[in-house]
Amino acid sequence: MKLFSRLSATVAIAATALLAVPFTAQAQVATAPSYNYIGIGGSEDGLVVNGKVSIIDGVSIRPSVATDFDFDDNEAVSYLVPITYDFSVGSGRATFNPYVGAGIGGELGGDVDGDEIDFALVAGTDYRFARNYVANGSVNYKPFADNEEVGFTVGIGYQF
Repeated sequence: MKLFSRLSATVAIAATALLAVPFTAQAQVATAPSYNYIGIGGSEDGLVVNGKVSIIDGVSIRPSVATDFDFDDNEAVSYLVPITYDFSVGSGRATFNPYVGAGIGGELGGDVDGDEIDFALVAGTDYRFARNYVANGSVNYKPFADNEEVGFTVGIGYQF
């Protein structure tokens, strides 16, 4: 009798699993976000103009330029041009869309070191809080820069 109850329990679990497979295959799969935006914000370098341009599904370019608008000879304009892989978390209008990527970053101008170009890693998230508006935040890391620079950006963008 024990053997029969174990066998019937195993068959019942297997049948339930096989019946569930078609229903899970039809579940809605979250797709990576494919919107574009341009925005402004702040960073450790000053005022930032940034954006996102979708290349293909889940891959984007996220350029940014930062300056303190002092424009004296000691300050440089910082730039970052990473290619990112975009994730989708949640659904609906208000969603978080984290991303990770790599690219180039550096400085133009300034009298200390002149122009610089470095490898940069970036991670961040977009938060779509309205139909056409995105709050964004990111952290970038330049492992081969002179001082292993870590930077941040926080801003808001207009989606188009």
